[in-house]
Amino acid sequence: MELRQLEYFTTLSRLKNFTRTAEILGVSQPSVTKAVKALETELGVKLIDRQHRNLTLTTEGHAFEVHAERILHDVEATKQDMQRFCRTSSAKIKVCIPPMFEAYLFPDFFTRFKMEYPQIDLVLHAYNDSEEVRRLVDSGELDFGIVMGEDIRLPENEMSIARCNMNLCVDMGHRFADASRVSFSELRGEKFIMQQPKTFQYRSIDRHCSDNDFTPDIVLCAAQTKTMKQLVANKMGVAILPEFVTRMDFTFRKIPFDPPYVIQISLCWRPQKVFSQADGNFIRFIKKYIDTPEFHEKIRRE
Repeated sequence: MELRQLEYFTTLSRLKNFTRTAEILGVSQPSVTKAVKALETELGVKLIDRQHRNLTLTTEGHAFEVHAERILHDVEATKQDMQRFCRTSSAKIKVCIPPMFEAYLFPDFFTRFKMEYPQIDLVLHAYNDSEEVRRLVDSGELDFGIVMGEDIRLPENEMSIARCNMNLCVDMGHRFADASRVSFSELRGEKFIMQQPKTFQYRSIDRHCSDNDFTPDIVLCAAQTKTMKQLVANKMGVAILPEFVTRMDFTFRKIPFDPPYVIQISLCWRPQKVFSQADGNFIRFIKKYIDTPEFHEKIRRE
């Protein structure tokens, strides 16, 4: 079985036409036919239904298509991964970060990183869903990802960046405005302004409400924290946000939870990942950066 044969078959399965497949691949039509027949002979099954006027895959062909696509994807990911070790003067690292992290914590980090490593390009991808980030990192589509969670113990392929308090945000005239602490059970009946349903924060807050035997009454799920904060100030509801997001806001009150509601921010990478020189520099810089007074001030827990 050759990669060329897999490429011919997957292209044919997508286009459903031998002539068009040959044109796209830049080969003769007999070459495509020969490759498919060679696969069928080696596998001992029919992949193409030749009884119908229009080309269709057999049941076995559909099953093989899944495997072939996965193999070709893994080969391409392997090529890209190996290219990291071939670069000398420059390197590229694909990093996924939540928009919240990008807006409030990334600018200073990026500025300092580029001053120290101008030859390394950081390519940013924004995802709110931490589980989706982990999937993309595990598949090799991304080199690193910033994810959120509540677990203190992290797997071997994750490194803690910070633990941060989540605070209740209320308008100045709210019944909790003068409270020094608030518990989740006291939020029953409140109108909630939440983030998007696929985010870690949404699922975490919903779970905490469920643990206290109530379902949050959600007014709006906003995509931007700026929108959430403005709606809180406008007395449209309450929001629960990380300390670093609201540190410089004074148009509403921020009340800590009792017991404390703390989230874990961590850096993840693919299990058994072999680090290139650029990868190693990236991780070493993060370790150094999160130990600076400036970062501690941005992320501080009360």
